[in-house]
Amino acid sequence: MSVSDRWTGLKPAERPFRDAAWFYAEYRYRLSEAFARLLASHLGWSPSDRVLDLGAGPAHVSLRLAPFVGEVVVMDPEEAMIEEGRRRAAAAQIDNLSFIVGGSDDLARLSPELGEFVAVTISQAFHWMADQDAVLRALDNLLDRERGAVALVGYVKDPDYNLVWLNLAPWNAVEAIRRRHLAGTLEGPNPAGRHDPFPAILARSAFSRIELFTYEYEQVVHPSIDAAIGYQYSLGNLLARLGERRAAFEADVRAALANADTSPLTVRLVDSALIGHRPFA
Repeated sequence: MSVSDRWTGLKPAERPFRDAAWFYAEYRYRLSEAFARLLASHLGWSPSDRVLDLGAGPAHVSLRLAPFVGEVVVMDPEEAMIEEGRRRAAAAQIDNLSFIVGGSDDLARLSPELGEFVAVTISQAFHWMADQDAVLRALDNLLDRERGAVALVGYVKDPDYNLVWLNLAPWNAVEAIRRRHLAGTLEGPNPAGRHDPFPAILARSAFSRIELFTYEYEQVVHPSIDAAIGYQYSLGNLLARLGERRAAFEADVRAALANADTSPLTVRLVDSALIGHRPFA
């Protein structure tokens, strides 16, 4: 195991997702089983193939992909995320996940140990990687020379799969409450969109043949105050920034949403992957 240089030696408050693992696994977007099946078929995966899930968090995407390949290597720089992924894999009795504590900065160094993959999936993590061009160069050495593909999962955010009901009244009141309780606190590490558009980054890489793969469906969601709070706690730095204000934040949210309608909602979602392939020979 190796810990990415980006995280080594950081103070706890500077590790954005140190305390977020359980909340991330519970309340963040995870692709549907149907989309995982379609993606595996589209990319021609087989039980003999290996996939790398980079920036995998608590393995929420890895668990969906596991039935369609021989092995998914779950890689994330935050040890708490990896441990949460291990727990959930064990609970689901899924035994073809391998776990590595490490980040995108570790790819080149770990290349001999990692071996070859048919694809890499990156879900809601590519924007956190400091040098995306360097990441794709490192992946060039890890991916099959013919079928190798990079899939940026969850690329389409209209509607925003994480906020599809949290943007509705009265649930959207949580945002203002959060801002009030975080007033005067430092934001901590945050990529803040400081990167080129993902299609442009892929276009100048070894994976320049680009396609957008999507699957639209309806899903029933169950709004709750716990979920509204839990989503906030899944955000990088949030719990560390709240610190001793956490109890007051929760109390204000619960008071504001005390009469909120928690009836199930049917929402439209879009699962997607922006996929970079190697050019045709």
